[in-house]
Amino acid sequence: MFTLAARLRHAFAELESTTSALCQFLAGASPFARCYALPPVPLGQEHEPVARIPVSPLQDEDALHAALAAYRRWHLQPDCSAKASFRLPGLLLLPAALGDDVAALVDEVNRLKLAFRALVQETEGRDKKFALVHDTLPGLITLQVYRQLVLLPRPASRLGFTWANKQIIQKLDKDQLVRQLTESRLKPPPLVDAQTWLQCVDREIYDVKRLPPGVELRLRRPVKTHPMVNVRWQEEIRPRQQQVKAHLPLILCQDEPPALTPLADYPPATPRKRREARIKDEPLIPRLHIYPYRP
Repeated sequence: MFTLAARLRHAFAELESTTSALCQFLAGASPFARCYALPPVPLGQEHEPVARIPVSPLQDEDALHAALAAYRRWHLQPDCSAKASFRLPGLLLLPAALGDDVAALVDEVNRLKLAFRALVQETEGRDKKFALVHDTLPGLITLQVYRQLVLLPRPASRLGFTWANKQIIQKLDKDQLVRQLTESRLKPPPLVDAQTWLQCVDREIYDVKRLPPGVELRLRRPVKTHPMVNVRWQEEIRPRQQQVKAHLPLILCQDEPPALTPLADYPPATPRKRREARIKDEPLIPRLHIYPYRP
């Protein structure tokens, strides 16, 4: 019977081998390549507010080499933060005739990524998961291993790279929130006194229960600035446009190249106007970004 660590090493070796096969295939296809290199986040600066992100455009051979390296970049780099994951937005465009072969390789890579993640999840508890991964595969950044490669499923007429700098807003059920808070009463986070934690959570439960019947709850959590791509499909489908995360170069198989809007520096010169937020109250539970909401 193999140990979990041995199974994890084997799964990672399979992932490395299959990803290398994909990269070899992509390199041999000589795709149209565009990438937008972002500066690394230095160690200790991962929580600093983002004021500016300069973008370095890459094309042709430089972009292809960067993309293939990005697909296999899974380990911590010297002097770089492990908490701010590596990103390389971009595009590899291949002929439509190669679509089935590319899809088979991408699907297998993504299947192995899910299998690796499932092995890690067999260990209970965040600390034990961390110890398992970093004792078995030192320096590995699991988020960068878990990321699925994106092969766009149909021809696109336009790809517009942009920046996302928004908030996640999600409706919450009061009773479910009370249950979650109740379960957390006896689980203080590290470096927090148990009695202080108990008093804090009990106060939060009281604040939720005393809300008037007409008041709903919303989670409004800020999201770190990250690159996205707006994809407009050639086909007359609904929705015609889709937004996709651009953590790694997208792969697209079609003969006619799409119109391409490159990623510019952040912040953009002409920021988009956004609708005024409807949630204006003070947070009900600041540490969880939970706000009262009156429809």
